[in-house]
Amino acid sequence: MQLPSLEALRGLCEAAGRDILAVRKVGSDVQYKTDESPVTEADYAAQRRLEEGLPQLIDLPMLAEEQTLPRWQARSQWQCYWLVDPLDGTRDYVDGFNDFTVNVALVRDGNVLLGMVHAPANGLTWAGGSGLGAWRWREDFREPLRVRVGNPLRIVASRAHIDDATQRLVATFPEARLKRYGSSVKFCRIAEGSADIYPRVGPTCEWDTAAGQGVLEGAGGAVLSLETGLPLRYNTRESLVNGPFVACSDVALVAHLLA
Repeated sequence: MQLPSLEALRGLCEAAGRDILAVRKVGSDVQYKTDESPVTEADYAAQRRLEEGLPQLIDLPMLAEEQTLPRWQARSQWQCYWLVDPLDGTRDYVDGFNDFTVNVALVRDGNVLLGMVHAPANGLTWAGGSGLGAWRWREDFREPLRVRVGNPLRIVASRAHIDDATQRLVATFPEARLKRYGSSVKFCRIAEGSADIYPRVGPTCEWDTAAGQGVLEGAGGAVLSLETGLPLRYNTRESLVNGPFVACSDVALVAHLLA
């Protein structure tokens, strides 16, 4: 299938980012969903923008965090669809940090064709896909990305969601340096060569990982299930919760976790 224009998709993601920043400027109440995760008017504003704009790029079904989710019987028939988190890192957004993102992925047959991650507060956008390459924009300046293994190794982990099991994985890299980020920025840091490994044992949903996986795979990295050793796949079962995984610049770095 023909992919959307990167510039058109970037423009849409940046428009959603401006909607988020506009809500942040005036402030909004925080509500909590049944799983106790926060949601704000900024989430809904970005969701509306993407619901309106994505069909104009490619008219496909859309699966997004802040919507009534389609039943499995319906979405199991989808071959291609948009997988979206309009505001990834809402907790970081609420707490005043700047590494929250707009995540958009184009998925076909369970695999990410193209992912785009936009960090509106930092003015950065990343995009990529396996076999396509990967890029980062700062305003209108675009540069290609390629993973790069550091010495010492550099591990990134969630600021808000690091658990004991993840800390045990981090401890298997005793010489590594650890940095904490929110949202899909962690995948993008590996893609741009400023980090090497992102282990995650705690629960994530498919819209949390797909866009970042596209960026990282395009830059030569991988996002692998710790249960199967294979790349994460999407919309293959009723549950939308990922199992534990590791994202990396080089599979050899994490081979001991996949045994």
